[in-house]
Amino acid sequence: MVAPIDPPSRPSPCKDQGIPRKPRLFIKEMVLRNFKSYAGEQMVGPFHKSFSAVVGPNGSGKSNVIDAMLFVFGKRAKQMRLNKVSELIHNSNNQQNLDSAGVSVHFEEIIDLDDDGYEAVPGSSFTITRVAFRDNTSKYYINDRTSNFTEVTKKLKGKGVDLDNNRFLILQGEVEQISLMKPKSQGPHDEGFLEYLEDIIGTNQYVEKIEEACQQLESLNEKRAGVVQMVKLAEKERDGLEDGKNEAEAYMLKDLSLFKWREKATKLASEDAASHMIQQREKVFSLEEQLKNEREKILEHNKTLKELEVVHNKNLKRQEELDKDLRTCKEQFKEFERQDVKYVEDFKHMTQKIKKLEEKLHKDQSKIEDTVKDCEKSTKLIPKLVEEIPKLQKLLSDEEVVLEEIKERSKGETEKYRSQLSEVRAELEPWDKELITHKGKLDLACAESKLLQDKHDYGKVAFEDAQQQIKKISDDIKVKTANGKKIQSDIEKLKHEALAAHQVEQECVKEKESLIPIEQAARQKVAELQSVAELERNHGSVLKAILQAKESNAIEGIFGRMGDLGAIDARYDVAISTACHGLDYIVVETTASAQACVELLRRKSLGVATFMILEKQVDHLHKMKEKVSTPEGVPRLFDLIKVQDERMKLAFFAAIGNTVVAKDLDQATRIAYGGNKEFGRVVTIDGALFEKSGTMSGGGSKPRGGKMGTSIRATSVSAEVIASAENELEKTVELLNISRKKIADAVKQYQAAEKSISQLEMELAKSRKEIESLNAQHSYLEKQLESLKAASQPSKDELDRLAELKKIISDEEKELEKLTMGSKKLKEKASELQNKIENAGGELLKNQKSKVNKIQSDIDKTNTDINRHKVQIATGEKMMKKLTKGIEDSKKEKERLLDEKEKMRSNFKAIEEKAIQVKVNYDKAQELIEEHKEVLDGTKQEYNKLKKVMDEMRASEVDADYKLQDVKKLYKEWEMKEKAFKSKLSDIQKELVKHLEQIQKDAVDPEKLQSTLADETLNEICGLKRALEMVALLEVQLKEMNPNLDSIAEYRRKASLYSERVEELNGVTQERDDIKRQYDELRKRRLDEFMEGFNIISLKLKEMYQLI
Repeated sequence: MVAPIDPPSRPSPCKDQGIPRKPRLFIKEMVLRNFKSYAGEQMVGPFHKSFSAVVGPNGSGKSNVIDAMLFVFGKRAKQMRLNKVSELIHNSNNQQNLDSAGVSVHFEEIIDLDDDGYEAVPGSSFTITRVAFRDNTSKYYINDRTSNFTEVTKKLKGKGVDLDNNRFLILQGEVEQISLMKPKSQGPHDEGFLEYLEDIIGTNQYVEKIEEACQQLESLNEKRAGVVQMVKLAEKERDGLEDGKNEAEAYMLKDLSLFKWREKATKLASEDAASHMIQQREKVFSLEEQLKNEREKILEHNKTLKELEVVHNKNLKRQEELDKDLRTCKEQFKEFERQDVKYVEDFKHMTQKIKKLEEKLHKDQSKIEDTVKDCEKSTKLIPKLVEEIPKLQKLLSDEEVVLEEIKERSKGETEKYRSQLSEVRAELEPWDKELITHKGKLDLACAESKLLQDKHDYGKVAFEDAQQQIKKISDDIKVKTANGKKIQSDIEKLKHEALAAHQVEQECVKEKESLIPIEQAARQKVAELQSVAELERNHGSVLKAILQAKESNAIEGIFGRMGDLGAIDARYDVAISTACHGLDYIVVETTASAQACVELLRRKSLGVATFMILEKQVDHLHKMKEKVSTPEGVPRLFDLIKVQDERMKLAFFAAIGNTVVAKDLDQATRIAYGGNKEFGRVVTIDGALFEKSGTMSGGGSKPRGGKMGTSIRATSVSAEVIASAENELEKTVELLNISRKKIADAVKQYQAAEKSISQLEMELAKSRKEIESLNAQHSYLEKQLESLKAASQPSKDELDRLAELKKIISDEEKELEKLTMGSKKLKEKASELQNKIENAGGELLKNQKSKVNKIQSDIDKTNTDINRHKVQIATGEKMMKKLTKGIEDSKKEKERLLDEKEKMRSNFKAIEEKAIQVKVNYDKAQELIEEHKEVLDGTKQEYNKLKKVMDEMRASEVDADYKLQDVKKLYKEWEMKEKAFKSKLSDIQKELVKHLEQIQKDAVDPEKLQSTLADETLNEICGLKRALEMVALLEVQLKEMNPNLDSIAEYRRKASLYSERVEELNGVTQERDDIKRQYDELRKRRLDEFMEGFNIISLKLKEMYQLI
């Protein structure tokens, strides 16, 4: 049992055809509910995308599947081999008396893919359900929505399911019958395989129509043959009168065409004027609305701008206040920095003074301590030494006793010497007493002199040290002063450099501002020259080739481009460029020259050119030389052109004739429509052109010009000129860049100079403070120098005392020397006698005498030490008084300096706190400035942006106002023209009606009349210029015609008969052709549709065999 799902009505595209695949319908699955053998709900599927048959052994359920499909597709119970629909309801031992049975078939559209897969079309799936009930009724559902048989059938047919020819499902047993059919039917009531296929494909519907059309075609061919003979006879009679009629009819119809073209030209002119009016009216409305919007925007923006300006000025004022605060803080901080430098130097100097004072105190205290120690030591030693003298004297007397005893033993031997010695000693005693006295005085004087001298030496060293310090400080002051002068000089130099840099910047800015317009002009010049060169390259190849032929004498008689052969005042540039259409023509002398140029262009494939041949314009020579009087005294455009070659005047006159130039549109309108046809062609200075026909062109907001120069110019722009202009532009740009670089360098230079000035000013302030500190030290030392000098130099009393001591020492030394010399002989004699005595007494006497002498020497030494210590104590007490007083003074000075140092520290701390506060204020002010600068820059930028917009809007307002006035003026002009054209059109239409009545009275062929009236050229869209050209052409043609208008009536009688015959023939022929076309179309459609279906069936069979 085979069941094809979708019988083909069109061939499916093959995989290798490369044609986009179309969606097709396939059954996705079926759901059976209590249907025949199936109890409950059973799902069959999902099916393969190429499912086309149901096969299986007997009893496998093939018939149930096919019956389920037949049931859903609307087949009756008989077609499913049943008597009633209720027999489809399942009935078994377990499931009896069920109410209904139903089948749902799920459809979906798919697109086959190359890999045997498929792609589902989104949203294409739908479900058709049919439910049978016990009462032999059934219901249809589409997507669970209640439906009916008609809707279901219509939907399935719409998806390509063939339900009309009962070929959709081939049941079991039908395949064998089909295979045994004959290839073709043997008679009209027989059916073969071909007819079976045609029935499946559906082309058998054309058989009856084809036979009917064939019979009608044969009948009409016979009828047409008779009508053709009658047409030929009438045609022969008519043709004998056709020539005369044609000439007369052609004249009348051409005259009609002339009226129609005049009507069209006037209508086009009127429409053109109306179109311009509409355009101008729309422009007026648009510009008025634009102007209104612009003014509203200006008011709104002006209000915003004023508000922003107030905010900006407020921010600017606030910025100035912050800048002032910052400068104040900066100056205050600089002052604090200067005070800091001064404090450091003063503190340093104060510390040095205190240190030196402490050193002096320490030295003085050490001296006092040493002096005290020495005095205490001397005080302690004097009693001991005093106590020692009696002991030594007792010991001396004891030893002298012993000595005397020894002497007594040797008295006899030494008596003589002793008596002599006693005498000598008696004589020497006064001398010794004097020597001891004077020696004591000398030692005391020397000790006191030494103390005084040590004091003066210490003062001298301090004085010299102070002098050296003063010298060193003076040298430092000189160095620092010189350094300060150098710094000041450097500052002045940097200030001059900064000022010079500012001046250079200002000069460069001025230079830049002067160079910018020069650079813009040079750039504009280059652009214009390049534009001219580009224009020459675009359409100058033709002109260039012709001019090269002229220069090389390859072609004689070439003058050049007409626009380059003349010159006109710049005031009339737009007028000549608008009114003279031939300014781009090439002027040649003869026709041969023009033909040679055309051949040259054709040979080089350069294009085409229009030539003005002078020998053809000689007819204008007489008219050109006539003296004319123009309306309102306006100049003739021809008279304004200057030429070098007088022959060129003829070319210009041929191109523009007696075209006159009006100062404005009102004057041009008066002259153009004033009735003087000789000066009917008028152009305004602005480029509005009135032709003799009454049409107007040109004008507008962008009139063209530049086609003729103010002087007779060269034929082209050379590359050298462009290169020179570009070179000049490069130089100007280079100068501009140099100026900009100089400006940047100058800004950088003066900023660096200002930074260096700030640093140097700080160094200068520091140097000045150091100099002030050194000067203070210098002053202090100079003040101290007097006291130190006084301390280093003995006072008058001291000098007197020193002199006195010196004299005492000198006197005492002289006296000692005198006494020594005076007692020398006695001492020598005593010494000699003593030696004799000692020698007389032997060693024992010698030793005893030595003891006695030694004890005597000790006594003398002790007395000397006592005297020395007494002098030392007296001198020490004097020194201690001075040192104590000096220490007290130094301590007071130290306390004063310490108090001053503490005050200085306290003051500096206060200054430092103030400086910190100033620094905080400075940083805060700087932060506020930075923050406010952003706000200021923002408002400034917004202000400038809005101001720029305002300027643009004001410029736009002025421009819109000017445009509005121009457009209103143009609107009035076009309104006047439109009224004039309407009046003229009304006159032409009245004449046209009269002419048509005359044509109908003369019985002109209606077809030709209709053909003339329906002339394609009349119906074609064309311009006013084309319509005016046609009017002029038709007028010339009418003048050349001389028809016989009486021949039309006779011809009309014969033509009427012929027309009747032809009309009859045309009717029969048309009917025959319609039937023939219908017959051929039916046969072709039958063949095409059959072959299409047959190919699809063949393809499907091949696919099935390949599958099997």
